[in-house]
Amino acid sequence: MIHKQVVNHRQIAWLVGSVLMTGMMINLLRSVVQVARMDAWFSQILPIFYALFIAYVLSGLVEAYPGKNIFEILFIIGGKWIGGAINLLILFYIWIILAIDIKGVADFLHISLLPTTPLEVILLVFVLLMMYYGKTSLEVAARVNEFYFPLYFIMCISLYFLLGNEYNVERLEPILTSSLDRIVVSNFLPIGVYGDIFLIGAFLHAIVEPRLFYAAMKHGIIIVGFGTTIMLLVLLGVMGFIIAGRLNFPIYILVQQIHVTDFLDRVEMILFSVWFPAFTIKVIVAYLAFLVGVGSFGGQRHYNTFNAPCGWFIVVSSIFGFPNVAHIDQFISYSLPMIVLVFQFPLALFLLIHVRRKNKGREQSLIPEGTKLYRFYRSMMWITTVCLSGCVIVILIGDFFKDKSAVGGVVTAVVYIALLILALLTSYGEMQALNHGKQKLGRAKQAGSFRQ
Repeated sequence: MIHKQVVNHRQIAWLVGSVLMTGMMINLLRSVVQVARMDAWFSQILPIFYALFIAYVLSGLVEAYPGKNIFEILFIIGGKWIGGAINLLILFYIWIILAIDIKGVADFLHISLLPTTPLEVILLVFVLLMMYYGKTSLEVAARVNEFYFPLYFIMCISLYFLLGNEYNVERLEPILTSSLDRIVVSNFLPIGVYGDIFLIGAFLHAIVEPRLFYAAMKHGIIIVGFGTTIMLLVLLGVMGFIIAGRLNFPIYILVQQIHVTDFLDRVEMILFSVWFPAFTIKVIVAYLAFLVGVGSFGGQRHYNTFNAPCGWFIVVSSIFGFPNVAHIDQFISYSLPMIVLVFQFPLALFLLIHVRRKNKGREQSLIPEGTKLYRFYRSMMWITTVCLSGCVIVILIGDFFKDKSAVGGVVTAVVYIALLILALLTSYGEMQALNHGKQKLGRAKQAGSFRQ
């Protein structure tokens, strides 16, 4: 139920990571490699900025309309007809995400693991699982995700070490030989997947502190950007861009290359046993968002009534919407980014202008200015911004000097990764500082009420 959902900052960060990162492992990386070749691992920085923009807009909505989700907010802003029309478009967008995800994972299971099982049966079982969680709330999914996503992230990062004997840096060199146009295009392709962060807007009613909410989402977004960059580095260093650009499920094939002695084989099954639950949480979040949106048209805060019909609708529509793997791949890579830029981006701009007017003069800080904690928070925030901006500048400088020195490409790569790591650490520091300030503020209020 909507009114029972309470999600903390850590759960928000890891939910964002699960929603954005797990969906990329099916087909998107292949298209990115096809476009940018050995420089495909530079493809995450612009999507990071876009996701941060959406996160900033959502945090502004939390501050302007506490206790309301994005569907309710749009009804308030646009009224019954205009707000309802926009909400219908958002529901259609969420349906696209759901149809892509459940059909994509069903195709993956059918091709790689269960070739003799009918595709319809796989879809049915997966949607039944989704409908089971549809009876609960986001809080349940967030708690389950707290176990699986950190494991999945650690396993993704550990691929660099597990595949050390197969890795060859020469497959990445010379760095930045692809044209800047190709790198820019490769940065636009993941925007469609990073746009999934808009799903969090359906659960704004569960958020209390907008600044901590934004900091948590920022940390989750940078986790995704860093983790996906490392995955692309490993993929290109092991297989090269020619082979990686031809594989339907490149990460699954990549993990099959792990051979740690004769006693540890089929490591891909271990990774799959962690990836699948994390990916399922992403689908459950999208499904819960869909149910919240459908329930908003009836003004209901209990969406269990719509669980069964919505589940069966998604099963049938996903089969007809995306008949095969090639259609899903093309849609994720080329159509979904256009939908995000044509529909989601203008809507986010409109909401940003609206909330900035509504929130004018209402800004509140969790941390008192002038304190050591406030100075630490500000320094973490600025260092994160400088590091992310530095990643863009480093690519531009490296592209300018790429024809003059091969060493320049290596230096560019090292600085780029170092800046991403530093941004990851400082975003965590920013989130923890705000959380600490929230706890101190809560204790101070309790002490004040006790004295009264």
